[in-house]
Amino acid sequence: MSVVVNALTSWTEAAASTHRRLGWGLRFLHWCVECSERSRQRQALSELDDHFLKDIGKTRQEAMAEASKPFWK
Repeated sequence: MSVVVNALTSWTEAAASTHRRLGWGLRFLHWCVECSERSRQRQALSELDDHFLKDIGKTRQEAMAEASKPFWK
């Protein structure tokens, strides 16, 4: 019985370790997607004309300041 318990414990530990690694990978992938979307939105904001910026309550300077931020912020 102890062999079965040890094998089961080892398998459970291995599965938990794989889950943690997979969790890290999925979190990293999610972060990459968020950064890409943030960058795309900032690029679109920088391309808006002053009329549209006024509609959303932003000035050209605010839009350019936001667009110049690095993708990770």
